Amino acid sequence: MAALQWLSKYRETGLLLIRASLGFIFIVLLVPVIWNGQGSWEHFGSVMRHLDVQGHYKFWGFLGASLGIIGGVLMILGLFFRIGVLLTLIITLVHLVAVWQMHGDFHSRLPAVEMSILLLGVLFVGPGKYSVDKN
Repeated sequence: MAALQWLSKYRETGLLLIRASLGFIFIVLLVPVIWNGQGSWEHFGSVMRHLDVQGHYKFWGFLGASLGIIGGVLMILGLFFRIGVLLTLIITLVHLVAVWQMHGDFHSRLPAVEMSILLLGVLFVGPGKYSVDKN
């Protein structure tokens, strides 16, 4: 595959694209939860019942959506990147537990599994050269 060797010099650009895309996905998915108010917060936070947390779903929903948005912004900027990834990974793992317990088929679980694996991978790789906290 010598014809594609030229792509290796754009490794950092590829990492930036992955990082920005992941952050953008979390922002696009979670900003409407914040904007739509307390009913939306309660619905989003109700997945905590799968972790045996009873009540205060509005609080958990607002906290989860806020942390997901903050994590997405941190991932895009590359600032405190691993903290941002951990925040979004926690949100994704809670979602994975909820989807797993709903006894859905494998295809309904697959997006949460894929996102968890992807976030775990970028947690190890780091933000790359193009990030706000680099000189």
